[in-house]
Amino acid sequence: MTWRERGMLILLAAGPSSLMLGVTAHLSTDVASAPFLWVAPLALYLLTFVIAFEARPAIGLPLTLAIQGCASAACAALIAFRTGEWAVIFAIHLATFFFTALMCHQLLAARRPAPDRLTEFYLLLSLGGVVGGVFNALVAPAIFNMVWEYPLVLILVGLFRPWGRGPLKRWEVACMLAGVAIALTPPGVLEAMRYSPEFRAQVPEQHMVRMAQAALGVAALFAFLIRDRAVLFTVVIATMVWSGYHISRGYDWDLSERSFFGVMRVATTPDPALGGPVHVLMHGTTLHGAQAQAARHRCRPTLYYATSTPLGQAALQAQSLNPQGAVIGVVGQGAGAMAAYKRAQDRLTFFEIDPMVDRMSRDPRWFSFINGCADGPVRTVLGDARLTMTREAAGSYDLLVIDAFTSDAVPTHLLTVEAIRGYLRLLKPNGVVVLHLSNRNLEITLPAEAAAQALDVPNLHQIYIERDDTPVMAEASTEAMIISPTEAGIAPYRRRRSLASIAADRRAPLDRRLRQPVRRVDAPVALFRAVREPAP
Repeated sequence: MTWRERGMLILLAAGPSSLMLGVTAHLSTDVASAPFLWVAPLALYLLTFVIAFEARPAIGLPLTLAIQGCASAACAALIAFRTGEWAVIFAIHLATFFFTALMCHQLLAARRPAPDRLTEFYLLLSLGGVVGGVFNALVAPAIFNMVWEYPLVLILVGLFRPWGRGPLKRWEVACMLAGVAIALTPPGVLEAMRYSPEFRAQVPEQHMVRMAQAALGVAALFAFLIRDRAVLFTVVIATMVWSGYHISRGYDWDLSERSFFGVMRVATTPDPALGGPVHVLMHGTTLHGAQAQAARHRCRPTLYYATSTPLGQAALQAQSLNPQGAVIGVVGQGAGAMAAYKRAQDRLTFFEIDPMVDRMSRDPRWFSFINGCADGPVRTVLGDARLTMTREAAGSYDLLVIDAFTSDAVPTHLLTVEAIRGYLRLLKPNGVVVLHLSNRNLEITLPAEAAAQALDVPNLHQIYIERDDTPVMAEASTEAMIISPTEAGIAPYRRRRSLASIAADRRAPLDRRLRQPVRRVDAPVALFRAVREPAP
């Protein structure tokens, strides 16, 4: 066995290993942070070994190559875009991963040596799996400022496909050129819109993404036609992926940093109604804070933390009930917008898992809610909130705001019966917990309500719809649940007209300007039960 052959075996094994981690991170970060979501990619990964190495494979390599070419082209067209059709997203990404991993493992099986060399073969196969995992877990976070490893490996794996025999045919070259040209059309149109206000006015912004997706869908057809020419196929796929990310990035960011917990970006967007430039904080695909830079609006809490939203109303209510000083805790620091509510007599604590977020939100170059707007010091406790909050004194908080997000997904371990019981332990008798439940893809309100009912504590549900007459960055539609250990604690909130029970508005649509498109998903009945953690 030559070193070239050994290298090829390692690469064929590394590709699926890297993709398994990549697709798991992509789905659990940008689609849904749900328990055991990682099981599906892992199960498919192991299943591809079973199929590839069995004596009579249930799926032959020619069929695998055809389906993989189709699936990877479709995935390349959609990988940069997020829609409310979370089931479709899951299906496309998992199908692409399954057939790509199956293709690599079938190519590995075809290179299996004689029995006396199998030990080395399986050693190289295992080494390849380690290489793929190390690349995603250790190398990529150090060299990339965004999550590029998943699309990058998806593109490079295309080179494992057949390269074709004989000279290139004219129609194959024509298909490649057509696919590249069509894939580059949306970025070209976007640049034209930036420099031509007249043209921009004729193309509604909300239609731009749909038009881009349609163009990339056509490019995917041309890519599929040349699937037996690996280099040409890969060129078209790479162009499609670049084009999609160029269109969907939303903002040209001023700062992009990456940690173990994901990518944080700070961008500047104009909002004349807020006095000009506004700094926005993005994690994954979702805005997590915005601050106007004009002096008269700089300390105005915005988006989900505006005074009109459930989170803002809860802060004001806690302060009105505690004029001598309210004790407030916030899980999830973001840009630090909740610090804008802090009075000199209040005590405010953020519980944040990512040190990078704390550093960004305290840097006056980007956000000054904490160091500039808050009256007095603001405390940050670093670490997993479920663990660090256990060290807080029982019965010490007037208000707890649970606002932790990973991109658009709420970590579900923060919404279990056990987690909510822990929050209630920290509250004063008349204190409240506010669960921020705004979500693009999954119905998480009913499980949260079920958890509150399992604890037999009063709770209220609120959906606030942003007004059309406010600045774009001033407020955002917000869904929240308010829980208190006592009826006396929740009584002031019952008197508000905007609050209702979940049963009354279970099907209410929520049109969130900054989390589009939104659909209330009809989840299986099992999801409506209280989420409980297994006993230790």
